[in-house]
Amino acid sequence: MVHYSRALIALPLALLFWGSGLPAAQGPMGQAHLMFLSQSKANPQDRVTSQQSITVEAHLTPEEKEEGELNDLYQPVYSQQKHDCEGAIEKYITVVIPGAERAKFAVPKNKFLFLAYRGIADCEMELKQYIKAEETYQKLFDYLPVWPGTDDSDYPITFRSLGLARMAQEKWQDSELPLQKSVSIFDDQIDRASKSDTDFVRNEMANDYRMSQDSAMYLLAVVYFREKRNAEALQLLERAYTQATQFHAPAPIVKKIVDVGLTVSVGSGDLSSGLTWSKRALGMN
Repeated sequence: MVHYSRALIALPLALLFWGSGLPAAQGPMGQAHLMFLSQSKANPQDRVTSQQSITVEAHLTPEEKEEGELNDLYQPVYSQQKHDCEGAIEKYITVVIPGAERAKFAVPKNKFLFLAYRGIADCEMELKQYIKAEETYQKLFDYLPVWPGTDDSDYPITFRSLGLARMAQEKWQDSELPLQKSVSIFDDQIDRASKSDTDFVRNEMANDYRMSQDSAMYLLAVVYFREKRNAEALQLLERAYTQATQFHAPAPIVKKIVDVGLTVSVGSGDLSSGLTWSKRALGMN
Protein backbone atom coordinates (compact mmCIF):
# COMPACT_ATOMS: atom_id res chain seq x y z
CA MET A 1 0.00 0.00 0.00
CA VAL A 2 2.77 2.44 0.86
CA HIS A 3 4.35 2.07 -2.55
CA TYR A 4 1.21 3.24 -4.34
CA SER A 5 0.53 6.04 -1.89
CA ARG A 6 4.00 7.48 -2.41
CA ALA A 7 3.77 7.01 -6.15
CA LEU A 8 0.73 9.24 -6.23
CA ILE A 9 2.76 12.19 -4.97
CA ALA A 10 4.24 12.39 -8.46
CA LEU A 11 0.90 12.14 -10.24
CA PRO A 12 0.02 15.84 -10.31
CA LEU A 13 3.17 16.55 -12.27
CA ALA A 14 3.64 13.34 -14.25
CA LEU A 15 0.11 12.74 -15.58
CA LEU A 16 -1.52 16.12 -15.65
CA PHE A 17 -2.65 16.74 -19.20
CA TRP A 18 -3.57 14.72 -22.19
CA GLY A 19 -2.37 16.59 -25.27
CA SER A 20 0.48 14.90 -27.08
CA GLY A 21 3.15 17.38 -28.06
CA LEU A 22 1.88 20.03 -25.64
CA PRO A 23 3.87 21.37 -22.69
CA ALA A 24 2.83 19.74 -19.41
CA ALA A 25 1.22 22.97 -18.25
CA GLN A 26 -1.18 23.18 -21.15
CA GLY A 27 -4.48 21.48 -21.72
CA PRO A 28 -7.05 21.92 -24.47
CA MET A 29 -7.59 25.57 -25.29
CA GLY A 30 -10.93 27.33 -25.10
CA GLN A 31 -13.20 27.59 -28.11
CA ALA A 32 -12.59 31.29 -28.69
CA HIS A 33 -8.82 30.86 -28.43
CA LEU A 34 -8.77 27.95 -30.90
CA MET A 35 -10.97 29.87 -33.34
CA PHE A 36 -8.75 32.93 -33.02
CA LEU A 37 -5.59 30.92 -33.74
CA SER A 38 -7.15 29.20 -36.75
CA GLN A 39 -8.26 32.53 -38.18
CA SER A 40 -4.78 33.98 -37.63
CA LYS A 41 -3.11 31.36 -39.87
CA ALA A 42 -3.45 32.66 -43.36
CA ASN A 43 -2.89 30.28 -46.28
CA PRO A 44 -0.27 31.30 -48.88
CA GLN A 45 -3.02 31.74 -51.47
CA ASP A 46 -4.76 34.17 -49.14
CA ARG A 47 -1.82 36.58 -49.10
CA VAL A 48 -2.47 39.93 -50.72
CA THR A 49 -0.31 42.42 -52.54
CA SER A 50 0.56 45.76 -50.95
CA GLN A 51 -2.03 47.47 -53.16
CA GLN A 52 -4.71 44.99 -52.11
CA SER A 53 -3.64 45.45 -48.49
CA ILE A 54 -4.28 49.20 -48.71
CA THR A 55 -7.76 48.51 -50.08
CA VAL A 56 -8.52 46.01 -47.34
CA GLU A 57 -7.21 48.35 -44.63
CA ALA A 58 -9.55 51.07 -45.89
CA HIS A 59 -12.51 48.82 -45.07
CA LEU A 60 -11.37 47.92 -41.56
CA THR A 61 -12.92 49.62 -38.57
CA PRO A 62 -10.49 51.30 -36.15
CA GLU A 63 -11.11 48.47 -33.69
CA GLU A 64 -10.37 45.79 -36.31
CA LYS A 65 -7.21 47.61 -37.32
CA GLU A 66 -6.07 47.81 -33.69
CA GLU A 67 -6.75 44.10 -33.21
CA GLY A 68 -4.69 43.28 -36.30
CA GLU A 69 -1.77 45.33 -35.05
CA LEU A 70 -1.85 43.59 -31.66
CA ASN A 71 -2.09 40.22 -33.37
CA ASP A 72 1.08 41.04 -35.30
CA LEU A 73 2.82 41.55 -31.95
CA TYR A 74 1.36 38.42 -30.39
CA GLN A 75 1.79 35.74 -33.04
CA PRO A 76 5.64 35.65 -33.16
CA VAL A 77 5.79 35.40 -29.36
CA TYR A 78 3.18 32.63 -29.29
CA SER A 79 5.31 30.71 -31.80
CA GLN A 80 8.45 31.37 -29.73
CA GLN A 81 6.69 30.05 -26.62
CA LYS A 82 6.66 26.53 -28.07
CA HIS A 83 10.46 26.22 -27.90
CA ASP A 84 11.74 29.10 -25.75
CA CYS A 85 9.61 29.89 -22.71
CA GLU A 86 12.10 32.22 -21.04
CA GLY A 87 12.45 34.32 -24.19
CA ALA A 88 8.69 34.30 -24.74
CA ILE A 89 7.99 35.55 -21.23
CA GLU A 90 10.38 38.44 -21.79
CA LYS A 91 8.67 39.34 -25.09
CA TYR A 92 5.20 39.09 -23.61
CA ILE A 93 6.24 41.50 -20.85
CA THR A 94 8.16 43.99 -22.99
CA VAL A 95 6.25 43.88 -26.29
CA VAL A 96 2.77 42.34 -26.21
CA ILE A 97 1.50 43.56 -22.82
CA PRO A 98 2.60 47.21 -23.25
CA GLY A 99 1.04 47.21 -26.73
CA ALA A 100 -2.23 45.81 -25.40
CA GLU A 101 -2.31 48.25 -22.49
CA ARG A 102 -2.11 51.15 -24.96
CA ALA A 103 -5.12 49.85 -26.90
CA LYS A 104 -8.13 52.15 -27.13
CA PHE A 105 -10.79 49.46 -27.54
CA ALA A 106 -11.87 47.15 -24.74
CA VAL A 107 -12.11 43.88 -26.65
CA PRO A 108 -8.67 43.93 -28.35
CA LYS A 109 -7.10 45.21 -25.14
CA ASN A 110 -8.56 42.49 -22.90
CA LYS A 111 -8.10 39.80 -25.57
CA PHE A 112 -4.36 40.25 -25.93
CA LEU A 113 -3.77 40.87 -22.23
CA PHE A 114 -5.56 37.57 -21.56
CA LEU A 115 -3.55 35.74 -24.23
CA ALA A 116 -0.24 37.24 -23.10
CA TYR A 117 -0.73 36.47 -19.42
CA ARG A 118 -2.00 32.99 -20.25
CA GLY A 119 1.15 32.40 -22.29
CA ILE A 120 3.28 33.63 -19.39
CA ALA A 121 1.46 31.39 -16.89
CA ASP A 122 1.80 28.31 -19.10
CA CYS A 123 5.51 29.02 -19.48
CA GLU A 124 5.91 29.53 -15.74
CA MET A 125 4.38 26.09 -15.24
CA GLU A 126 6.76 24.66 -17.83
CA LEU A 127 9.67 26.27 -15.98
CA LYS A 128 8.35 24.93 -12.63
CA GLN A 129 7.76 28.45 -11.30
CA TYR A 130 4.54 27.37 -9.68
CA ILE A 131 4.00 30.27 -7.27
CA LYS A 132 4.35 32.77 -10.11
CA ALA A 133 2.09 30.66 -12.32
CA GLU A 134 -0.64 30.64 -9.68
CA GLU A 135 -0.53 34.43 -9.45
CA THR A 136 -0.59 34.82 -13.22
CA TYR A 137 -3.47 32.41 -13.77
CA GLN A 138 -5.41 34.34 -11.12
CA LYS A 139 -4.78 37.54 -13.08
CA LEU A 140 -6.56 36.10 -16.14
CA PHE A 141 -9.91 36.61 -14.43
CA ASP A 142 -9.38 40.38 -14.76
CA TYR A 143 -9.63 40.12 -18.56
CA LEU A 144 -11.64 36.95 -19.22
CA PRO A 145 -15.16 38.44 -18.79
CA VAL A 146 -14.53 40.74 -21.79
CA TRP A 147 -12.65 38.17 -23.91
CA PRO A 148 -13.22 35.30 -24.47
CA GLY A 149 -16.18 35.62 -22.08
CA THR A 150 -17.55 33.43 -19.33
CA ASP A 151 -19.58 31.38 -21.84
CA ASP A 152 -16.37 30.15 -23.45
CA SER A 153 -14.61 26.98 -22.34
CA ASP A 154 -11.54 29.06 -21.44
CA TYR A 155 -13.49 30.09 -18.32
CA PRO A 156 -13.52 26.61 -16.69
CA ILE A 157 -10.12 25.83 -18.23
CA THR A 158 -8.66 28.83 -16.37
CA PHE A 159 -10.09 27.57 -13.08
CA ARG A 160 -8.57 24.17 -13.87
CA SER A 161 -5.18 25.74 -14.59
CA LEU A 162 -5.30 27.67 -11.33
CA GLY A 163 -6.05 24.46 -9.47
CA LEU A 164 -3.18 22.73 -11.24
CA ALA A 165 -0.70 25.44 -10.22
CA ARG A 166 -1.76 24.98 -6.61
CA MET A 167 -1.51 21.19 -6.89
CA ALA A 168 2.05 21.56 -8.13
CA GLN A 169 2.80 23.27 -4.81
CA GLU A 170 0.96 20.48 -2.94
CA LYS A 171 -1.62 23.00 -1.73
CA TRP A 172 -4.32 20.36 -1.85
CA GLN A 173 -7.10 22.16 0.01
CA ASP A 174 -6.56 25.37 -1.97
CA SER A 175 -6.73 23.37 -5.20
CA GLU A 176 -10.20 22.05 -4.45
CA LEU A 177 -12.40 25.07 -5.10
CA PRO A 178 -11.10 26.07 -8.57
CA LEU A 179 -11.21 22.45 -9.73
CA GLN A 180 -14.74 22.00 -8.39
CA LYS A 181 -15.74 25.22 -10.17
CA SER A 182 -14.17 23.94 -13.39
CA VAL A 183 -16.17 20.70 -13.26
CA SER A 184 -19.38 22.54 -12.38
CA ILE A 185 -19.04 25.16 -15.14
CA PHE A 186 -18.30 22.44 -17.68
CA ASP A 187 -21.52 20.71 -16.54
CA ASP A 188 -23.46 23.85 -17.50
CA GLN A 189 -21.64 24.28 -20.80
CA ILE A 190 -22.12 20.62 -21.76
CA ASP A 191 -25.81 20.83 -20.88
CA ARG A 192 -26.34 23.94 -23.03
CA ALA A 193 -24.34 22.57 -25.95
CA SER A 194 -26.13 19.21 -25.92
CA LYS A 195 -29.48 21.00 -26.28
CA SER A 196 -28.37 23.13 -29.22
CA ASP A 197 -30.22 23.02 -32.54
CA THR A 198 -26.85 23.09 -34.32
CA ASP A 199 -25.24 19.71 -35.01
CA PHE A 200 -21.70 21.04 -34.59
CA VAL A 201 -22.43 22.53 -31.17
CA ARG A 202 -24.48 19.54 -30.01
CA ASN A 203 -21.83 17.01 -31.04
CA GLU A 204 -18.29 18.29 -31.62
CA MET A 205 -18.36 21.23 -29.23
CA ALA A 206 -20.14 19.31 -26.46
CA ASN A 207 -17.56 16.53 -26.77
CA ASP A 208 -14.72 19.06 -26.58
CA TYR A 209 -16.23 20.31 -23.34
CA ARG A 210 -16.50 16.73 -22.04
CA MET A 211 -12.87 15.98 -22.87
CA SER A 212 -11.71 19.12 -21.05
CA GLN A 213 -13.94 18.26 -18.12
CA ASP A 214 -12.39 14.77 -17.94
CA SER A 215 -9.03 16.34 -17.12
CA ALA A 216 -10.58 18.58 -14.45
CA MET A 217 -12.29 15.57 -12.84
CA TYR A 218 -9.07 13.58 -12.94
CA LEU A 219 -7.14 16.38 -11.21
CA LEU A 220 -9.84 16.84 -8.59
CA ALA A 221 -9.80 13.09 -7.91
CA VAL A 222 -6.05 13.28 -7.23
CA VAL A 223 -6.70 16.14 -4.77
CA TYR A 224 -9.39 14.12 -3.00
CA PHE A 225 -7.02 11.16 -2.71
CA ARG A 226 -4.27 13.35 -1.25
CA GLU A 227 -6.81 14.57 1.30
CA LYS A 228 -7.69 10.92 2.13
CA ARG A 229 -11.16 11.29 0.64
CA ASN A 230 -10.77 8.01 -1.20
CA ALA A 231 -14.44 7.25 -1.84
CA GLU A 232 -14.97 10.68 -3.47
CA ALA A 233 -11.83 10.25 -5.57
CA LEU A 234 -12.94 6.87 -6.90
CA GLN A 235 -16.47 8.10 -7.55
CA LEU A 236 -15.15 11.01 -9.60
CA LEU A 237 -12.75 8.78 -11.56
CA GLU A 238 -15.63 6.41 -12.30
CA ARG A 239 -17.62 9.33 -13.66
CA ALA A 240 -14.69 10.48 -15.80
CA TYR A 241 -14.15 6.95 -17.15
CA THR A 242 -17.85 6.50 -17.99
CA GLN A 243 -18.01 9.82 -19.82
CA ALA A 244 -14.72 9.26 -21.67
CA THR A 245 -15.73 5.81 -22.92
CA GLN A 246 -19.34 6.71 -23.69
CA PHE A 247 -18.38 9.68 -25.83
CA HIS A 248 -15.34 8.06 -27.47
CA ALA A 249 -12.57 10.17 -25.95
CA PRO A 250 -9.12 9.52 -27.46
CA ALA A 251 -7.41 6.40 -26.12
CA PRO A 252 -4.62 8.34 -24.32
CA ILE A 253 -7.24 10.15 -22.23
CA VAL A 254 -8.98 6.92 -21.24
CA LYS A 255 -5.63 5.31 -20.42
CA LYS A 256 -4.63 8.12 -18.07
CA ILE A 257 -7.95 7.88 -16.24
CA VAL A 258 -7.49 4.12 -15.93
CA ASP A 259 -3.89 4.48 -14.71
CA VAL A 260 -4.95 6.90 -11.99
CA GLY A 261 -8.03 4.87 -11.09
CA LEU A 262 -5.84 1.80 -10.58
CA THR A 263 -3.31 3.70 -8.48
CA VAL A 264 -5.95 5.38 -6.31
CA SER A 265 -7.92 2.16 -5.74
CA VAL A 266 -4.84 0.17 -4.74
CA GLY A 267 -3.40 3.04 -2.71
CA SER A 268 -6.66 3.38 -0.78
CA GLY A 269 -6.87 -0.37 -0.13
CA ASP A 270 -10.14 -0.81 -2.04
CA LEU A 271 -9.85 -4.37 -3.37
CA SER A 272 -13.10 -4.34 -5.33
CA SER A 273 -12.25 -1.11 -7.17
CA GLY A 274 -8.70 -2.33 -7.67
CA LEU A 275 -9.97 -5.42 -9.50
CA THR A 276 -12.29 -3.30 -11.66
CA TRP A 277 -9.56 -0.86 -12.66
CA SER A 278 -7.09 -3.73 -13.20
CA LYS A 279 -9.48 -5.32 -15.71
CA ARG A 280 -9.84 -2.02 -17.50
CA ALA A 281 -6.08 -1.59 -17.63
CA LEU A 282 -5.63 -5.10 -19.04
CA GLY A 283 -8.32 -4.42 -21.62
CA MET A 284 -6.36 -1.46 -22.97
CA ASN A 285 -3.14 -3.44 -23.51
